[in-house]
Amino acid sequence: MARQILVIGGNRFFGKRLIEKLIANGDHVTILNRGQLDDGFGDKVERIICDRDDIEKFKSHVQHKTWDVVYDQVCFDAHQAKAAIEIFSGHAKKFIFTSTVSVYSQRGNLHEDDFNPNTYRYDKILTREENYGEAKRQCEAVFFNQNTMPVVAVRFPIVMGPDDYTERLKFYVDKIKNGEPVYFPNLEAQMSFIHAADAAEGLFLLGHINFTGPLNMASRMPLRLRELVNFIEQNVGKKALIYSEAKGADDKSPYGLEKDWFVNIDRALSLGFKPAPISEWIVAVIKNYL
Repeated sequence: MARQILVIGGNRFFGKRLIEKLIANGDHVTILNRGQLDDGFGDKVERIICDRDDIEKFKSHVQHKTWDVVYDQVCFDAHQAKAAIEIFSGHAKKFIFTSTVSVYSQRGNLHEDDFNPNTYRYDKILTREENYGEAKRQCEAVFFNQNTMPVVAVRFPIVMGPDDYTERLKFYVDKIKNGEPVYFPNLEAQMSFIHAADAAEGLFLLGHINFTGPLNMASRMPLRLRELVNFIEQNVGKKALIYSEAKGADDKSPYGLEKDWFVNIDRALSLGFKPAPISEWIVAVIKNYL
């Protein structure tokens, strides 16, 4: 009998790749989102058009069945996390929440225990616009301080891929290609990344194994930002014009780290996660923007 899978969000980037894998696996997939983007899956999936913040409507659409796995791609604050627990307790055998390495402060070789949501306390609920990392910390604290449904929080770093709607890597490719200066406070800083295909594969894996709790998922080794610049230079045929101090309030740098910020993935590897090395895919992603 086909598994009943609900994906909240999932109509772009690695969420779409996850849905492709679920469909290929023979799962019965339902997508819940606001219906603002064409997901391209036609009649291969069921759709629920709903704003998750409309709690009563959300509840009425999903509480008619028990879901084998719920993938929540778009839970961004504690209000949404609390609503998810209310709605899916007793209706989800497993709840997989897309979190972020932004729950950690910047430094290297970060393990899951470096942020413990079970003991985390906060006074005021913040939105992702106010503080993205804090909002996700609060989400995890909500999910892991309840005992009514099993939860996994997948802590992803920046996800890369040819269909990345954030265009953070494209920002650097365009700057270097056009001979424009670009700001990096520390080119020696090391940073974790993951390819969208591996992010989808990791989420798919977690739907099939008996694991709950927080989990780092990233490529095996971090990338030094100087190496990233070198990859771009080699493929655009130009040297980057780098400056190390911000020149104004509007200066921005999506990967502008002052120090290392990368995660340890030993736990994920022990569960069977097999991400590709960054060196195997970074050039193809860069070339997508040329």
